[in-house]
Amino acid sequence: MEVTFRAIRLNELETCLDVWDAAFDETPRDYFRKYFTGDPWFQPEYTRCAFEGNRMVSALQIVRREVRVGQATLTLGGIANVGTIPAYRSKGYSTQLLRDAITVMENEGFDFSMLFTGIYGFYARLGWEQLPVPTLSAEIETELPAPEGVYRVRPLADADLDALCACYEQCNAGRSFTVIRSPAYLRGWLGWDEHTPDDAFVAEAAGKLVGYVVAPIGERLSVIEVGWLPAYSECVFALILHVARLAKQRGVTQARLHIPRDPVLMGVVRNLFHHFTWYETTPMVRVIRLQPLMNKLLPELSRRVQMVEAKGAVRLSLPSGTTGLRANGGEVTRDASALPKVVLTQAQFLGLVLGLIGAEELSEPIPAQTRALLNVLFPRQPAIYWAWDGF
Repeated sequence: MEVTFRAIRLNELETCLDVWDAAFDETPRDYFRKYFTGDPWFQPEYTRCAFEGNRMVSALQIVRREVRVGQATLTLGGIANVGTIPAYRSKGYSTQLLRDAITVMENEGFDFSMLFTGIYGFYARLGWEQLPVPTLSAEIETELPAPEGVYRVRPLADADLDALCACYEQCNAGRSFTVIRSPAYLRGWLGWDEHTPDDAFVAEAAGKLVGYVVAPIGERLSVIEVGWLPAYSECVFALILHVARLAKQRGVTQARLHIPRDPVLMGVVRNLFHHFTWYETTPMVRVIRLQPLMNKLLPELSRRVQMVEAKGAVRLSLPSGTTGLRANGGEVTRDASALPKVVLTQAQFLGLVLGLIGAEELSEPIPAQTRALLNVLFPRQPAIYWAWDGF
């Protein structure tokens, strides 16, 4: 029987939902609908399907997101919903769809790709690599202080959408790895029009929304996003205290904090939690277009070297190619002959770019001067891919 691989057609959306419903029997069918109706960047080209004859038997989704790296922006291709109807598995359909997805991302100008999985070897064959991301586990303090009453903390309301978006933008401007959002994106992706997101609370000062926290409470308290207006950083304590007290009232003492190592956040966490343990989650990443990615970063890299008048050169060697950089104190330019050469995995390179790791964490012997230059070009930062943007 003839097997074909192609983009979905708009009259096949429900058929694709049938495939995902069969492939992921523990996930409600309506969960997948948002990839078509709730994502403002959806295009049929981003849904890749496999057919045996006229029957769709396998599909995956490419999710397009713009993420920040300092003042630069990179295009992320998220890989989601890689699924095949059980009776049609082990025929290589998902593998071919992933190859198609790589080609689509190359043609559509994506810079790198990311996915979440528990079967790392399956994706490693096609170039994705594990990128360790630190997550904090802790226990809520036995005795929590009473709220001080400076800020009013209340559940998120329908009318808060625009104010929350503005708060998010101000809090995350320049924070690497964060998604550039819009009200339409939040409204559709989170299903805001049908139901205000649960487990979210806002802080008000004089009737103005100045911060928010997203913190589901189940077997543990999970703090998955925190935002605040820069002039109101003190509201973070009130917000996290509020959800910690709610958790304690429900008999929950364990917490998982999916937050960046931001000084404001970590100061609050040290006061409200104890018995800390850092562990790693491991999304997989893959460079899609190395040279265009570097071209997008050049203005941001130049801004960084200007701050300290750094000089030097380095050539980064990845499985997907090499890129040379030269800093002259006021600008960073491309230089294919730059030396010394530093060999990196794709995950190490993207870890540096996103600020998740520093040059001191690279195991390869690197001259001290080169390591110092890398730390200027790619400083470690409180980077985060917030869970609300998960796919």
